[in-house]
Amino acid sequence: MAHMIRGADGVLEPRLRLGDVMARGAAYGVGAAVCVIVAAFALRDHDDRVDLLEAGTFLGLLTGMVFLLIGLFFWACSSGDILRWRDFFTTSGPYDVVSIIGPSLVRAGTFLLVPVPFTYGLGELVASAAYGSWLWGA
Repeated sequence: MAHMIRGADGVLEPRLRLGDVMARGAAYGVGAAVCVIVAAFALRDHDDRVDLLEAGTFLGLLTGMVFLLIGLFFWACSSGDILRWRDFFTTSGPYDVVSIIGPSLVRAGTFLLVPVPFTYGLGELVASAAYGSWLWGA
């Protein structure tokens, strides 16, 4: 990580980059995928397990896409003036808040989208498991 300093306008430098924001969101998403998988196997009932995985897939895909698309739109509207939450008090007008919300929504959207393939794949495995197998449940 680069050493951060405050610029002339009081904003932390270097500015956030899209790749770095998405990489951190993806790293958090991998952790979330592990949590969902552990939670699915903590449920003993087969139907509850399938319902959790289907709901996780649907909600993660829906909210992740909405957050990511809105965040990318805000990022584009910020025209390169991307800020961190720590820079909130350096904003000069109400429209500058978009420069803070954009990266937050991009990170949250990526965080929510990363577990979707894991929950979908595991949901398909659990749904097609043979009765009485360890994937089926108790």
